Amino acid sequence: MGDGVSFVVTVFNKVGYLPGVIDALAAQVPDRRRQFIFIDDGSVDGSADLVERSTAGWSDTILVRQENGGPTAATNAGIALARLRYLKLVGSDDILAPFCTRLLIDTLEAAGADAVFSRQDYYGDPGDIAFSEQPVAAEIPQDPVGAVIARTISGTSQTLYRLEAVKAAGGCDSGVFAEDFSLALRVASRGRIALLDLVTAYGPAGDGERLMVGRKHQTFHDYNLALARFIEQTPGLSSGLRRLALRRAAGRAAKWARREGGQRLPLRYLALDLAARIGLPLDHASAIRATLPAFALGPAASARPLVVPAPGLT
Repeated sequence: MGDGVSFVVTVFNKVGYLPGVIDALAAQVPDRRRQFIFIDDGSVDGSADLVERSTAGWSDTILVRQENGGPTAATNAGIALARLRYLKLVGSDDILAPFCTRLLIDTLEAAGADAVFSRQDYYGDPGDIAFSEQPVAAEIPQDPVGAVIARTISGTSQTLYRLEAVKAAGGCDSGVFAEDFSLALRVASRGRIALLDLVTAYGPAGDGERLMVGRKHQTFHDYNLALARFIEQTPGLSSGLRRLALRRAAGRAAKWARREGGQRLPLRYLALDLAARIGLPLDHASAIRATLPAFALGPAASARPLVVPAPGLT
């Protein structure tokens, strides 16, 4: 595994955002060896052609055009091609701060961590983007998995991983549509993470294709599904972490059922939260799976039904 940074950019119908994304990407750590991997996940708006034109002449650049499979499938395809020390995931509508990758590498190395998570903000107009590189001390959670579960640590463009740790963890969970939370859980379960309270990337607030903007029901569903599958795949997980995972999942489901499903008192999910709090003996993964129907409620879910991919080997 060579020294340097492998940038993995997953693309799906982002032609209007890609010029700014690519310009910001080109400015990242020019003094280091770089590998650029673009995975076009079945775009039909000319995104792949734009990437090809905009990166003509770039060295060590790969563009893969594949059938649409969702964020996890696209991210895992990029990870499989990555071969440099650091893995930098980039959303195809996100603008990286000029200092983003450099600062995250410095933070990762200083902390001796396998992953570093900073913050992302959102803009209404590109002119509103304003980065400020400030000296901020990184937080190193003593319980990495507990921190990821409690804070739902996720995201892509504001993160950096050691590629070796990601490959050892098996990449993103292929049984979950959204990629980011499952990857954070898997890497945190095997090593050290660092948290940096600084904005290093901006995304468009009005992009209805973003999971956290126009498809929140999918996002929250996938947070819970990732937790259930993580518990199933991690037999040695402590009872305290399993209870914490159920509390977080049941709380999300109760809020969604109340706000979007019109259930003034979502007893099913409140009961699961209570069971977790008092430590009743449960199959926690199955209990979390019982929260998933909540996210099929409401107008957003009616307009865009939940996507649950058939899990692969990872």
